[in-house]
Amino acid sequence: MKPANARIAQISDLHFGHNVQAVVDTLLVELRDVAATTIAVCGDLTQTAGEAEFRAARAFLDELPAPALVVPGNHDLPGLRLWSRFTRPWRRWRQHIGTDPHGTATHTADGLIVVGVNTARQWGSRADWSRGRINAGQVSAILEAFDKAPEDDLRVLVAHHPFLLTRSAGNRGLVGRSDVALRQLHGRADLLLGGHLHMAYSGVADGLVVAQCGTAVSDRLKGEPNSYNLIEADGDQLTISTRRWTGDRFDTHQRTVYARDGHTWSTV
Repeated sequence: MKPANARIAQISDLHFGHNVQAVVDTLLVELRDVAATTIAVCGDLTQTAGEAEFRAARAFLDELPAPALVVPGNHDLPGLRLWSRFTRPWRRWRQHIGTDPHGTATHTADGLIVVGVNTARQWGSRADWSRGRINAGQVSAILEAFDKAPEDDLRVLVAHHPFLLTRSAGNRGLVGRSDVALRQLHGRADLLLGGHLHMAYSGVADGLVVAQCGTAVSDRLKGEPNSYNLIEADGDQLTISTRRWTGDRFDTHQRTVYARDGHTWSTV
């Protein structure tokens, strides 16, 4: 398998309304400098789904130097505004971001297919409604898109909630039905991108590479600096570099290499 070379910048949890402008400005310069060919935006563009926050998020997206695939996060739903949350939860998302939160978004390039899915929900059976879920219809739509792509293509899924947890993040919970989704994606997908936890790490789950990134530009830190992931695809190899904010720039903090056999991955 020899997919075309690709550079994917993975950013998440922008939380406009709690953004740090110096980090925003530097990130935009950085994304131009690293020559990302695709940008995956893994949700939580806003803090409270407010009008001004969505306008700021839209302005940021308009400045990105490469095609972006954008999915919502739980913060992009009205929080305490329960009437809006249950009667018109995605009105501002549709108005400012312009995508259908109930569908799947797809970006293709030579050797690459990226599919985005909304795992945020208006409510849930748990007291913590911030936890997300992926349903059977969404998995079917993802697999249909992947199965239509050339066999050699790198197949990337973008969501907000995590499909893999580290020990330090274990209390946060995986996206609902992650076990079912991973079993069905095994051998038919390559890379799952997520956010939500404000923690950066990657690993292999059911033969798929899962990459989580921290909060890219907000002050809502969870024990780690702002960060984003730069993912470089070269043939049957993926290199994931976590780029952390040092106070005036982004520097590589950790780099992990993965290799595949078919669409099954392992750490090098």
